[in-house]
Amino acid sequence: MSNQIDEIRDKLDIADLISSMGVNLRKTGRSFVGFCPFHPNSRTPAFTVYPDTQSFYCFGCHAAGTAFDFVMRKQGIDFRTALELLAARAGVQLKPRSEAARQEDARRTRLLELTALAAKVFHHLLVATAKGAEARAYVEQRQINATTVETFQLGYSADEWGQLFTYLSEKKGFAPEEIEAAGLAIRHESGRYYDRFRGRLIFPIRNAKGEVVGFGGRALGDGQPKYLNTPETLLYKKGELLYGLDLAREAIRAEDRTVVVEGYIDVISAHQHGFRNVVAPLGTALTKAHANLLKRLSHNVFLALDADAAGQRATLKGLHALRESSGQDGAMVPTAQGVLRLESDVALRIIQMPEGRDPDDVIRADPEHWQRLVHQAVPVMEFYLVAYTAGLDLSQPEAQRRALERLLPLLQELNGAQQRVYVSRIEQVIGIRAELIIDLLRGGSSGAKGSGKKPWSSGRRGQTGPTRPSPTLQVPVDAPPPSDDDAPHPAESGYEPEPEAEADAAPKLRLPPRSDEGYLLGLALRHPTVDAAIEAFLEEGLAKHPLMRERFGGGIEDLLDQPVHQALWRQIATLPIEERPTQQEALLAWIEALDEPLRDLAQQLITMSIRPDNFRYRQEAENCARKLRVEQVKQHLAHLYWRARTTDDEQESLTIALTLTRVNSYLSSLQTPRRISTFPDLRNTLGVE
Repeated sequence: MSNQIDEIRDKLDIADLISSMGVNLRKTGRSFVGFCPFHPNSRTPAFTVYPDTQSFYCFGCHAAGTAFDFVMRKQGIDFRTALELLAARAGVQLKPRSEAARQEDARRTRLLELTALAAKVFHHLLVATAKGAEARAYVEQRQINATTVETFQLGYSADEWGQLFTYLSEKKGFAPEEIEAAGLAIRHESGRYYDRFRGRLIFPIRNAKGEVVGFGGRALGDGQPKYLNTPETLLYKKGELLYGLDLAREAIRAEDRTVVVEGYIDVISAHQHGFRNVVAPLGTALTKAHANLLKRLSHNVFLALDADAAGQRATLKGLHALRESSGQDGAMVPTAQGVLRLESDVALRIIQMPEGRDPDDVIRADPEHWQRLVHQAVPVMEFYLVAYTAGLDLSQPEAQRRALERLLPLLQELNGAQQRVYVSRIEQVIGIRAELIIDLLRGGSSGAKGSGKKPWSSGRRGQTGPTRPSPTLQVPVDAPPPSDDDAPHPAESGYEPEPEAEADAAPKLRLPPRSDEGYLLGLALRHPTVDAAIEAFLEEGLAKHPLMRERFGGGIEDLLDQPVHQALWRQIATLPIEERPTQQEALLAWIEALDEPLRDLAQQLITMSIRPDNFRYRQEAENCARKLRVEQVKQHLAHLYWRARTTDDEQESLTIALTLTRVNSYLSSLQTPRRISTFPDLRNTLGVE
């Protein structure tokens, strides 16, 4: 088989293959570039095809692989199917399968015919018979329309012991053993067969190719179990299937986002209201097989499971499967947005569902609310922080130790920047001093030797213990950036803990973790003129480096990466500058009218932002904008340096070198602060002309 795979790869032109599948490629030296089909991008072509190595790589979303990987990801199919498609394209005759394999193929084909026919029978009973009246009433109660019933081929199983079995065996000629093997009948110890699904609303379950492989049935009355699924069969492997995937695949590829919910009705409701990138596992937590499937579909996975304890447990199991899967291909690292990414795989976020409501409830009541929940999904590390501290009395050193033991392996998987952020978050939430956490990350054992203080005790004086986190996930509090912008972080510069202060020494102020994005939004809330100041600052830099406009925008929204911050900014920007509230009472009233997640965030931001009477707010805004833009430029440079190291094309190397010169020049200008930017404000404050 490996020889045939090599033969197929050698006979294919990967650039022609990818072009034929809808990607417009342009030749640059010995490679080809275009816009990536796996994530939204329209500014700069980030997708590169290398004919010499028959491979591709996207500098934006990091999708990479061979022709087989491209076809599997683009069409959402398994390797065997991709192999057959590419063999036909390359004109390679695959070796005949063994006799046992051919027999299994024939058996599989027969079972697929059987399940497809059963789905038609169930559907007919629902939509066209008197027996289906109760099921139709339930469908109407759940506000599922006729088009959706047809799309998902919903059905009804008659409340009789043998109607389906009799029809399939006597009218259609299927053997009893075949009907049992498809999971549609159960053999009694007496030797007689009876229908597995009776008196239930039926959900046909399809594989990624749209073939019916099994069924889920919901009891309409008080029958137990409430949900009944097909058992494991040759066709049906519940740990490898996602409900709705056949209908969601195109939307997932277009949006580069998969939303995972819990139930059939959640998926159906989402699709009916236009959210077609939604799928669900089949009554089980996400498995490693699910994780591998999700990785082929998109780079972004959003989990929206129930807010109750069972939902949290399911979420943790799913995250564990995704993290285990990542270990096969690379470490879990964060993106610039603070989202954990399985290196070259998927970024994970958690959608915070309102207490006692599932996606179907939210979508039917207010589809826009569902959109907001998705946009405000939190980084998975925030979920872990809450989940792993739940139920612990964090005023006790032993509880602090247990919480840190749970979180430390996750911290070790983060890169330097995000590791520093979450060291501060853990110090804030759990109460363990940052220097101890840093020492443990470096391989230390105590981090507080010789200090005279218990290593697990809180680093905050005057407190008996930290405030416990809310049982629901909370947006981190944003604090003003420190005044010394260039001060190195402890984890970067050989930091050593300071000697323990004397008992009567004044306690040091420990600020909540810094967020330049949040602080900038706090300034924009309090000072409407900040918009113009930031745009003027960005425009000044882009005017001197006009070629950077294609890559970097010139407004506040172009600086924001966190979805919740983007959502809040869009709310702010809906008001013309002259209509924005400037007085404290009016501002608080405007914030009170926001939806709950944005309202809470805005209230936190204005309490932590600079006060209206401080003349330095324009300089503070400019400093934030500079730092955010510098981070964006550094990320772009990292991609360019990677390309420079990996290309062997002379023309491409020259192009990259020229681009690096321009981008570095832009970065240098950003890192040279305008030292007189606050003088006009200072003169106004002092009354000087």
